[in-house]
Amino acid sequence: MTRTIALTLIAGLLAVPAQADEEDFEVLEHMVLKMANGKAKVSAKQAIETAAKDAGGGKLAHVEMGVKGETPIIELGYLTNSGAKEITIDAVSGKVLGSDDEKPDADEAKEYAATNKALGEAKFTLGQAIDAALAEAKGGAVVEAEAYVEDGKLEFKVEVLSGEAFKKVEFTADGKVKEVEEEKAEGQAWVFDADAAGKPPSGWKTGFTNADEGKATWTVEKDAGAPTGPNVLTLKADSGGGTFNLAMAEKTSYSDVDVRTRIRANTGKEDQGGGLIWRCKDENNYYICRINPLESNFRVYKVTGGKRQQLQGVELKTEAGKWYVVRAKMMGAHIQCYVDGEKLLDATDDAIKDAGMVGLWTKADASSTFDNIAVRTGRASKGDSAGAAKPGEGGKEDGDDDDDHAAPESKKP
Repeated sequence: MTRTIALTLIAGLLAVPAQADEEDFEVLEHMVLKMANGKAKVSAKQAIETAAKDAGGGKLAHVEMGVKGETPIIELGYLTNSGAKEITIDAVSGKVLGSDDEKPDADEAKEYAATNKALGEAKFTLGQAIDAALAEAKGGAVVEAEAYVEDGKLEFKVEVLSGEAFKKVEFTADGKVKEVEEEKAEGQAWVFDADAAGKPPSGWKTGFTNADEGKATWTVEKDAGAPTGPNVLTLKADSGGGTFNLAMAEKTSYSDVDVRTRIRANTGKEDQGGGLIWRCKDENNYYICRINPLESNFRVYKVTGGKRQQLQGVELKTEAGKWYVVRAKMMGAHIQCYVDGEKLLDATDDAIKDAGMVGLWTKADASSTFDNIAVRTGRASKGDSAGAAKPGEGGKEDGDDDDDHAAPESKKP
């Protein structure tokens, strides 16, 4: 079955590049949408009325709620004779934040023209689909709506947040309901916006591996530079070189796991960056993958009995002050680790088999900030069958816990 999306918008919904996750973490998407809707004072219908003045006669093809920093926004996509136009509305004030014309390439131009033609011939519009979906859901807020061509036929899809439930309603070109589905997101997510600034987040515990020099504080902070504000989780560390700083999500227990976060390295003279932990039993037993801007590498380790062993590493240039998406998947003994959607590490290890907590990690004086964390049960997907290192390959114990003495990295592919 071939589906042609009428218009692809670059929305900031998760504040993650489109390529950052092979599959969306829907549980995080839903949490961010609930947060945005809770702040919004402008409905999708009101945004459509406002944007119509700048649409230049284009046909409405896409509506999507998202966030830009702390501000909830509604993005609207219109198809025109020359391409497409995207208009962004502030969902609090109702003001137009921006209007951009898109010049499609040859393939996109054909898709746009076909959908534009279908919309012009249809007696049912996306605006009418929104009204019908709200009636079907018995009220709520529209978080996404689109017109698209599938198997040569125009169809409409509208997603409504009704109470705590997300309901997707699909329509045919003549306005008949094709399908109604309640979407249930798998997993857990944290955005920290309900937590008080200046305090540790609710439901998380902190700790240290090799805690003799452990001086570090995890707190929720307001951060105007965060992709999805207002709050983030920040670690301010002044630990010694042998100390690992952990924040663990207490009510998590995953063996097969898929976990992601966005991290920004802030400061650190001895160490910078950090990353994710999983299958965490306690402060001394877990897996971890992390970026390090000082050393320009990305590595995966196991920590057992407080001793760390590198499983695999790759050279990777990252910079303090910039945001990166770090993701780890582990099914059985197979570990895969990603930065900004690119799989860079692929290893095998079976030292820690039991389910455990997920969490966040830095080393020594690395002070870092984390924005949005999501986890779900890990499942096999495309690309998972790529060759992995055998247990014990790719690294050696670095007993002094100094990254500079770990096994050499391979080059970034």
